[in-house]
Amino acid sequence: MHIETIKIENLRNIANAELSPHKKINIIVGCNGAGKTTLLESIYLLARARTFRQQKTGRLIREGEEQLSLFTSFQTATNNRHHIGLRKTVSGTVIRKDGKNLKKRSDLAKSIPLSIITPNIQRIIEDDPNNRRRLLNWGMFHVEHEYAYLANRYKKTLIQRNNALRGSREQIKVWDRQLIQLGNEIDRRMSRYTKIWNDTLNALIDVTGLIKPISLEVKQGWKEELSFAEAIDRNSKIDKERGFTSCGPHRSDLKILQDGKPIKNIFSRGEAKIAAVIMLLSQTKILEDRTGESPVLLVDDLHSELDNERYAHLLKLIEEMKVQSFATTLDSDRSKNLLSADACQWFHVEHGDISFLY
Repeated sequence: MHIETIKIENLRNIANAELSPHKKINIIVGCNGAGKTTLLESIYLLARARTFRQQKTGRLIREGEEQLSLFTSFQTATNNRHHIGLRKTVSGTVIRKDGKNLKKRSDLAKSIPLSIITPNIQRIIEDDPNNRRRLLNWGMFHVEHEYAYLANRYKKTLIQRNNALRGSREQIKVWDRQLIQLGNEIDRRMSRYTKIWNDTLNALIDVTGLIKPISLEVKQGWKEELSFAEAIDRNSKIDKERGFTSCGPHRSDLKILQDGKPIKNIFSRGEAKIAAVIMLLSQTKILEDRTGESPVLLVDDLHSELDNERYAHLLKLIEEMKVQSFATTLDSDRSKNLLSADACQWFHVEHGDISFLY
């Protein structure tokens, strides 16, 4: 798929902007604070109905205004054209697709599959399992048949079991059976997807030659020597004391290894960023291979932590993929000679004003 039009009104420092992006690469140039990341944020909001910025960033609505409005038209791989609009006020958010209100964020995420490379993407490797689980779930959500349905049922069953832990043992047993059945199916699908992800990842690593091969493995959310049913039974006492379920796919992790060792212990920050970027790009390739649809790729400050040679390799890899991308940069000269002129467009952002460069 690709975005044809983006319209922004009153998002942070952008008062009013409209652009028609290239089907391949769109480079967003500007100084710090100009509004480059806000442009990426507008696309993210249209695809996820939330921001990707984790730090305190103030209000989304432009100062002095009562609402922000975003709009996009996009075309799918099957040449179907759709429109999505988002309006946000202090009292809430309204999202419409093709003239009809959308109530579920999952429906929005399915409409515009989107992935993002942030300046600190290496935190996927360095930090706790939550970010790795989110990345794994993103891939499965878009390519694993019925995964969203299974994950939603598991989440609801987990809540019911946690509530039952404050009640009788018989109540817990009712939810145990459902949780075990759903958990085993999710774990099976996690392992299957991770094998495909691992193979695709290392094929891209071979292309770039930037790091040595790595391996991805699912670490199940309970002791390996036990079945999920055995782990639930063994942990039942401590779960009842704590009031929550201590094992299951919601506690799983993604092991990222090189020669059997966690790469977070042996990679530099630059190498960890390269690994994380290629992990994400390999997921976009799986999505395109399995569904025929490519996600939109947002790339914020790719060059941080990377030298010129590694930056050039990754930017060229993005150009060669079947994906529409939006990438920010402080220095246009660093990227200008790396990309084919017919495969990209350049935009300049200054004080919230967006203009077409070439």
